[in-house]
Amino acid sequence: MIRRVRWILSAIACMSLAACGVEDRASLPTDEPGETIERLEPLMDDATYLYRLGLMRGHLLVGNALFEIGEQVAAGTHSKHPTDELYEPMETEFAARGSGGFAAELQAHADAVAGGDDDEVQARYAELIAAIAENEDVVDVSPPLVAEVIARLVGEAAEEYAIGIVDGVPANAHEYQDAYGFTQVAGLWAQRAAADHPGHESVFGRIRETIDGVSDMWPALMPPPEVSHKASRLYGAAADIEIIGLDLRR
Repeated sequence: MIRRVRWILSAIACMSLAACGVEDRASLPTDEPGETIERLEPLMDDATYLYRLGLMRGHLLVGNALFEIGEQVAAGTHSKHPTDELYEPMETEFAARGSGGFAAELQAHADAVAGGDDDEVQARYAELIAAIAENEDVVDVSPPLVAEVIARLVGEAAEEYAIGIVDGVPANAHEYQDAYGFTQVAGLWAQRAAADHPGHESVFGRIRETIDGVSDMWPALMPPPEVSHKASRLYGAAADIEIIGLDLRR
């Protein structure tokens, strides 16, 4: 059974659309002559919406993993990142799509990480992931849409990795970790899509294998003094996923 899902676009693209005259409201007629009501229209297409939610998931996933190995400070940084940089542009998208967002759950989770209680963190994390899923669930997801979201997540991971590891030396641990989180979320998308879209298991299996093939690029969540891998592998994986995904359009 096809699941309904949901994600988002970049804030810059949103502003570009607005600058080009794309309105986020539409006028609808009412039963009263001469009267209209205003309703919000999404500025982001479904792929961008799901992609942006995927970025949030990635930050939270790696933050949770860091918390589990005792890296509370690093975990706190990742738990706050969705609120600090990603959430606000999404509020219009949530409203336009009739979903409630998850601001309260984000804050509760960040507070729990700051508090340091493991049981509380895991409970708030589970609630937050469930809330994100509810906001994804307003999108009808087709196999080509899933492949596009996955490719974009891996492409973003490549950009982050290029900042995190420079000439074999860690330059920015946060970006290195972001890249890990984004690829993990991409892999989960592929795994879920293989189960949700009968007849396309082989394609999504190949996509998952492509993602698994770069897993050695993170020898540890906290980068060691030397990392011999290059972002070009992730760029190549993203391109391969795009090519594999073409089979879903035939």
